[in-house]
Amino acid sequence: MFCIVLQENLRFCLFIISCVLLFSSCNKKNFLKKEIKKGSFSLLKENDSLYYLTITSANNSDKWKLPYPVYQFQTGDVDGNGIEDALIGVIKPTRFDSIKANRLFIFKNYRGLVRPLWLGSRLSQPLVNFSFKKKEKYTRIRSVEREKSGKYLVAEYKWRKFGLEFTKYLRRETDSISAIALLEK
Repeated sequence: MFCIVLQENLRFCLFIISCVLLFSSCNKKNFLKKEIKKGSFSLLKENDSLYYLTITSANNSDKWKLPYPVYQFQTGDVDGNGIEDALIGVIKPTRFDSIKANRLFIFKNYRGLVRPLWLGSRLSQPLVNFSFKKKEKYTRIRSVEREKSGKYLVAEYKWRKFGLEFTKYLRRETDSISAIALLEK
């Protein structure tokens, strides 16, 4: 009986020591932070509705506050200038559309500073998701959007001076599974 009590006390002590080591190795703020790094950009998550888009170089660091839930983060040279851009999918209302919905924001690296390239309120239809595609000679942003009928469409856009320009539909009036598969293709 004495051995059983001693064994239970030993397990309890090991549990307490494990918990102390776990929580002493990180303070609460570091425990909540999650960083996703893609190229020169990284996305730092403070909580479910506060993110920071950051650029860190050898001699500079800059960040842009995103006080919205983020559903997508990709990087690529959207405008064709040879410098990587960040594509962020956020969920928020806009000045022109008061309903919370998926939006696409594009940020550029301007001399080591995070600056907006395009803060889209909407594409041709309500946005579901997007993907950056680089082909041999050009880049495109592919989107899944919700049709008025409730089905989905897959479209491609290219950068045109001050915003995205529609290039073509890849598929219309399709189900969500087919649309997502085409988005990733």
